[in-house]
Amino acid sequence: MNKLFIIYFFCFMQLVFCQKISLKGIDRTNTEIVVKYLAVQLSDVYQEKDSATYYDNLFRLNMVKENAEWSLFYLNSLRNIYIKRNSASSKAMGSQFEIYLKAIKKTKNSIDFEKLYEEEFRKKYEELPVKAKNTLPKYFDFDVKKAEKEIHDILIKKIKNDSIGIEDAIQLCRKYNSINVAKKTFNFAKPLLKKLDKENFTVYDSIRISTKNQGDLTLSVVLYNKTSKPQSTILINTIYSDDTNINEAKEYASEGYACVILNTRGKYLSVNNTEPFEHETEDINDAIDWIIRQPWSNKKVGMIGGSYLGFSQWAAAKKIHPSLKTIIPQAPVGVGVMDFPMNNNIFTSYALRWLNYVTNNKMTDYAGFDEEKWNPVYKMWYESGQSFKKLDSISGKQNVIFQRWLSHPNNDKYWQNMIPYKKEFSKINIPILTITGYYDSDQLGALYYLKEHYKYNSNADHYLIIGPYDHSGVQGNVKNELKGYKIDEVANIDLNKICIEWFNYVLKGKEKPSLLKDKINYQTMNTNQWKSTSCIDNFYKQKLKFYLESKKDTLFLSTSRGNSKTFSSLKIDFTDRSDVDELLALKYNIIENSIYSKNNLIFSTDALDKSFEFSGNFSGELKFAINKKDCDIYANLYELMPNGKYFLLSTYLGRASYAESSEKRNLLTPNKRETVSIYNNEFVSKKIEKGSKLILALGINKSPLWQVNYGTGKDVSEETIADAKEPLEIKLYNDSYIEIPVMQN
Repeated sequence: MNKLFIIYFFCFMQLVFCQKISLKGIDRTNTEIVVKYLAVQLSDVYQEKDSATYYDNLFRLNMVKENAEWSLFYLNSLRNIYIKRNSASSKAMGSQFEIYLKAIKKTKNSIDFEKLYEEEFRKKYEELPVKAKNTLPKYFDFDVKKAEKEIHDILIKKIKNDSIGIEDAIQLCRKYNSINVAKKTFNFAKPLLKKLDKENFTVYDSIRISTKNQGDLTLSVVLYNKTSKPQSTILINTIYSDDTNINEAKEYASEGYACVILNTRGKYLSVNNTEPFEHETEDINDAIDWIIRQPWSNKKVGMIGGSYLGFSQWAAAKKIHPSLKTIIPQAPVGVGVMDFPMNNNIFTSYALRWLNYVTNNKMTDYAGFDEEKWNPVYKMWYESGQSFKKLDSISGKQNVIFQRWLSHPNNDKYWQNMIPYKKEFSKINIPILTITGYYDSDQLGALYYLKEHYKYNSNADHYLIIGPYDHSGVQGNVKNELKGYKIDEVANIDLNKICIEWFNYVLKGKEKPSLLKDKINYQTMNTNQWKSTSCIDNFYKQKLKFYLESKKDTLFLSTSRGNSKTFSSLKIDFTDRSDVDELLALKYNIIENSIYSKNNLIFSTDALDKSFEFSGNFSGELKFAINKKDCDIYANLYELMPNGKYFLLSTYLGRASYAESSEKRNLLTPNKRETVSIYNNEFVSKKIEKGSKLILALGINKSPLWQVNYGTGKDVSEETIADAKEPLEIKLYNDSYIEIPVMQN
């Protein structure tokens, strides 16, 4: 025993400190011999700090050693790590290996293998949720020839002095194992996948219908073969045409619904031009007319989807079809001035990037959407000082829709025709579940629809879920850690499941989702609690008011009203473009070590003597005078926590000339005292810690990511750096203030 221990210890220490495995005496012309030898050497002594990597490698090493029991053990250990992050995909992870291992365990001779493999494949397939079934094909998509070349390269280039490094040895084993499984199973696994899919689903793709106003639309229909009677339909209207959309439809179909993917006019097989946002109201209603005539339809339709898909549900509700029974708008775009392509009447450079993404071809141009492609375009425009109208030309491709949008800087009829407007909300009487997040780029739109709905229909059956989620998280991809902030455990919910529960509640008469305790349901960060209230106005019954006071070169958020004649000053040089790289590099994480401090004034409270719940969005009035006719104001509110880190709470961006009305521009009078209201900014709910400070960064927007407003009073899209002339000078008076909503415990 002592001798064996000494040998083991020597090998282990050699592995740890030298990170090499000797191949002396091993026939390197036989890859199988080399790999099996390495697997034995590695599996007993391999160490790794990261548990996921450790289990991932161990299950593959044990496969090479033909130890099926241990291989399956480590594969399941790997899945258990990922199950909280993504339950569905973790269940499918490594299925190509699991099915092979279980079939091998039962095989008595080679004649039985294919039959046993199909049995194990069917067992695995049936136990998986549909979302996981949809991911299965990627596990059986493997380039054997490429892997064989990589193995050859390792054997030739990585073995030196008759030894190989640990990492290279592991890669050699992994690649060999994948090749072995692929060669033995994939030739009948792939046809089996297609066979099982056809057994479960009937797919009608590329259905063409014509609308009443000369629209040409493409639909795809997915039915679950185990559901025979007429059923309710889930309709998904999308501008992001993609073959994989069918997978999402299968998930809803498996829950007992027919699912229809409707491609926006101009997309997929449609011969029309793509004109985003302009035709959804009529087109969706015509599509519903078609749906309810089908034999599989029970004439009840629900809609779901995020971002543009969320907007389209509100477009459909503008002239609501009698068969549309419910909608679940997730992160719905507040098209027009709310959040896209403008934020409070300020156009974003991103609008052009997005337009190319959806209009370059009949599908979705993923390759043309890359940030690395577009940031240089924004930089070139910003440094050139050309007008915002030239952004598309600078990108190398003029865009008709972009120019059309720029010709509508107000919330005019063009935008109003796309979604419900004022009293049109009063006619929307179906149950609605809106889902958004504190860091969702379309939160302003989501809450605009909700507030307008309740404003014009006090009996609206409209629920809200809002929590610490970004644009993707709101659509079901909740992240444990979001931009540096680790969310509370209770915030990590399965939004996809809740959406199914909502459809079952409305369309099948089942129980309402348990999370929906009242109409407004919100997660208060740093409390690990979900809370609810009956009305969004309840958040604003109690407020803390802080005045923006300048005293002895120090800027305070003071609870005492300041002198209306004293002020703090800020000067902005619009001709200076040396800040372009710094501005493009800003990440706006939720938790930061420092905050951007150029072109702004930073106000701070004293350390707070007690904690409180900040739930809602801050508001305020700015009393100021500038030497221009207009300016674009931003206000970022932070909590400076006792640990010295900044927690981003809410941001505001708005054009001063539209503060009174988004529909009509009212220019400022240079050097005259003006009052501008802050009100359309992000909602947040967080427990503010005792000892923290509230920090307000208030400044003038000058960024390559937005229009640059030079303050001449002309159409901002036409202004150039030649209009900059003298710097903008602002006097911010001490009776300006912000108000923070405080919820009682």
